[in-house]
Formats: sequence, structure tokens, C-alpha cells
Amino acid sequence: MKGTRIKICGLTRPEDAAFCQAAGAQYLGVIFAPSPRRVTPARAASIRAAAPAVKLVGVFLDATMDEIVQTAGESGLDLLQLHGKETVPFCAEAAERTGLPVIKAITACTLFTNNEISACSGMDHLLLDLDKETRFSSSAIEELWRVAGRFGDEGRDIFLAGNLDPFNVAKAIEQCKPFGVDVCRGVEMEPGVKDLVAVERFIREVKNAL
Repeated sequence: MKGTRIKICGLTRPEDAAFCQAAGAQYLGVIFAPSPRRVTPARAASIRAAAPAVKLVGVFLDATMDEIVQTAGESGLDLLQLHGKETVPFCAEAAERTGLPVIKAITACTLFTNNEISACSGMDHLLLDLDKETRFSSSAIEELWRVAGRFGDEGRDIFLAGNLDPFNVAKAIEQCKPFGVDVCRGVEMEPGVKDLVAVERFIREVKNAL
């Protein structure tokens, strides 16, 4: 498959998931970590049923291995996204026990202070994001895009997140050439409720930037 993949994260409603699938998203994210967008495995399964053609990604934050394995099975996940301090061996074990690929999220703080991205070279995918302290910092976004662009040039499968919206995603793709882009709050009316007009525009901007 050619082109930048589109991941819409923070889904809580099956009807929003169905819309995102019809509009052209390839990945949908459901959050099991503490968040106003947090869903139960049962709700995730209903989102899975509403959008069967996309890949469903479960987002975890420092969950136990048993929690991940049980939730993945109950929800019908296609990928795991580990967004905490999970080690490389932990990620590998999660992949083995669930049989699912892993997206390891690296925040700006971890990335730029510890260069942990090199240690995660064995992951199926990496997701580059901003931490809460730098989420709206233009300099942090510029640095994130610079690093993402370097790995994009090397052919790494990077999902780029970090304050993306319909107004900046085309520029981000042009600069970074990521494997995929990940949006959550940038296409919301309120936490967990998608703005369908914004979703449609975001996807159109990505497709036009290909």
C-alpha cells in the first residue's frame, strides 16, 4: 500500500468509527489508559464491529501484561500501542503473547533526553508524540518534525502525532514523510466525540499531500 496511513485515535462511539472507516482512515485507536476518552473492552468491541475493515489499535499506558492480553482478546484488537515506560523486552513479550504487532510511542521528553528511539529499533512501528508539557510549543513541534523527517528518510515506519489537525497535517507530511499520521484532539468536538467535518477534511488533506 502506498501513501501516508491515517490513524484516528480516541474513538468512543461506534458511529464515529463507521464514519472514519467510510472516509478513508486505515487505523482507529481506542484508549484503555486513564483518559476522558477511555473505553471498556466491550465498547471497543462495538467499535470494532462498526468498522471491520480498519485496523483497530488499543492504546495502553503502563498496563500489566495480563491486562493487555485480556483486553486485546476481548476487544478484537489488531495492534497494540504502548504509550508508557514499557521496556523493549516487555513490548516483545506483549507481541508474543497477543500475536499482535506493537506500536511503541515515544514522547518528546523521552526522545530528546534519552534517545530511546534507537533502543526501540526492533519494534514493528514507532509513534512520535509530544508530552503534555510541550504539546502546544511551536519549537517542540518543529523539533519533533525534524526527528520524524530523519527517520522517514531512513525508511522507518513512523507514525507522527503531536498536535496534528486539518490545517497542519499536509505540511507535516511534506516535511516528515511519515509512514502514518495520528490525530485525536485535532478532529474532536469534545473529548471522545469526533467532529466529522474535521475528520473528513483531515483525511482529504492527507490524501492530497500524498
